[in-house]
Amino acid sequence: MTISLHAFAKQHNLPKSSVHSRAQALGINTSNGLDYEAQTLLLQEFGKAAAPQVIVEQGNHQSALTLHVGQAAASLEQFRTDRTRLALTNPREFVSGLTGFLDQIEQGMEQAEAQQEQELLQVRQIKRQSQKRIEQFRRRADEYRIKTDLLAHIQNAELDDLQDLAAEANTLGKPDAPGAAGLPG
Repeated sequence: MTISLHAFAKQHNLPKSSVHSRAQALGINTSNGLDYEAQTLLLQEFGKAAAPQVIVEQGNHQSALTLHVGQAAASLEQFRTDRTRLALTNPREFVSGLTGFLDQIEQGMEQAEAQQEQELLQVRQIKRQSQKRIEQFRRRADEYRIKTDLLAHIQNAELDDLQDLAAEANTLGKPDAPGAAGLPG
């Protein structure tokens, strides 16, 4: 009985690609399926026993009878309960999608971290600049306080001298006060 490569691999729980590679290496043409001899040879290659071919003799006549146990395909439906079993239709697609999704989230995380690091560096730089500028301002404010105090002291001394000069100027050209002696009149 000839069966397809796919059916043979499935029936014997073998990877189809491995069966095909082994058949090619053995020079077995798989384009029209696998005949009994090809099946037997491949089963030997994979360490599995082939179903025996039985020859039945009757009297002077002889004919070959091939007996196979089971069918090329079997349904387990008759052995199951009514419970429905869920199966993932495409596990590779799911894993691929999950991996791609998580990769994108991780890239987003990396970008967010990089942006935060940049912002932190910027804040530190602004902090240093602000500290430096405030220190400059404090020195200038101290300088201003000292200088304006000194200028006020000098200005006040100058004004005191000016008041004295004004008082002296105000006495010039005035008649003598009664009882003032010694000044020409």
